[in-house]
Amino acid sequence: MNNLLRNVLIRRSIYTFDPRPLRDDELMEILEEGKLLSDAASNHIWHFTVIQNRGIIHKIAEGTRQQFSRELEMLVKSEEQREDQRFLQQIPVLLVISGCTDKKYSADAANTVFGGMMLAAEKYSIGSCWLSAIPGFLCSEQGEDIQNLISIPEGYEPLCAGAFGYRESERITEITSMDNIVNIVK
Repeated sequence: MNNLLRNVLIRRSIYTFDPRPLRDDELMEILEEGKLLSDAASNHIWHFTVIQNRGIIHKIAEGTRQQFSRELEMLVKSEEQREDQRFLQQIPVLLVISGCTDKKYSADAANTVFGGMMLAAEKYSIGSCWLSAIPGFLCSEQGEDIQNLISIPEGYEPLCAGAFGYRESERITEITSMDNIVNIVK
C-alpha cells in the first residue's frame, strides 16, 4: 500500500495535542501544499491565517464555546464531556482559511483544501482536527473584533478552520475492516 493511501486510511481527528509548537519547516511545508491545493481548486483567492498566539486562541475558544454552548448542551449530555470540549484552548496552531464569498462553493473548496492539508500533516506525524464552529463564530458580531485582531483581509470571510499539533499519544496504525458500510442500489 502506498504512503498516501495509508495516510488517508489511518488519519483521525486529534483532540489532545502535545503543547510544544510545530517546527517552522513542517508548518511551512503544510502551508505550501495548501497553497498548491488551492490552485488546483481553481480558487486561488485564499488567505491563510496561522494563529500560534495562546491569548488569541483562548479568546477564539472562549467565544466559540459561549456562542455554541446551547447546541453543545443538546449534543453532549454529560458535564464532564462538555468540559472536554475546551480542547481548543490547548491547540498549538489554529489555521483559518478565508476567501471571497462571491465565489460559488467557496466554503466547500476551502474545506477541500484543508482536508488535503490534514493529509499533508500526516507525513510529519502531525495531528489535525477540523473546527467547524470557528468560522461561524468569527463571522458573528462577537467575532468581528477577533477578525480584525488576526488581520483577515477586507472582502474576505473565514470559511474553514482547523487545528494542527503533535499528537499527545501515538497514532493508530491499524486499519480496521469496514465491511457492511456500502449499499449499492442499481
